[in-house]
Amino acid sequence: MFSRSVFALVIIGFGFFVLSVMLLPISQRVNDLRTDAQTDNGLACTTAIAATSCIVTLSTESAYEPSAPNWTVTETSPGAGDKTADSTLGSNLQSVTISGLAGSTAYTFNATYFRVNTAVASATNLDSILKRFNLILTIGTMAVLVVGVGLSYNYSRT
Repeated sequence: MFSRSVFALVIIGFGFFVLSVMLLPISQRVNDLRTDAQTDNGLACTTAIAATSCIVTLSTESAYEPSAPNWTVTETSPGAGDKTADSTLGSNLQSVTISGLAGSTAYTFNATYFRVNTAVASATNLDSILKRFNLILTIGTMAVLVVGVGLSYNYSRT
């Protein structure tokens, strides 16, 4: 009985090891298939007299959620510099609020971000599934391992 338990733990441990080694390359490949790079140049806005932020609108929805937008926002006029840390993606995945600006000033920005691939976007619910692919793969692999080890116990007792 003890040897079967150790063997089962070794099998599950091996499954965790294989999953941890393969999860990153699989995740990167799924992400590459799900998204396309997009660059919007000349996004313009003007701040009000007392305002220190303005809102620009991306040409397409971002493929990433507002909590981790995976983008770069660069000021091109009147100055130049990286404004990524001062930028917030709105819940509609298109509005970008850029803060830390001077009042009564016209600004121009470039945004480099990822949009959902058109083939994925046209398929019903495919983007939602691919966003959660890591979780699905992890739970599926662990379920197969646990069920497989459990079934091996049942077959070995008969």
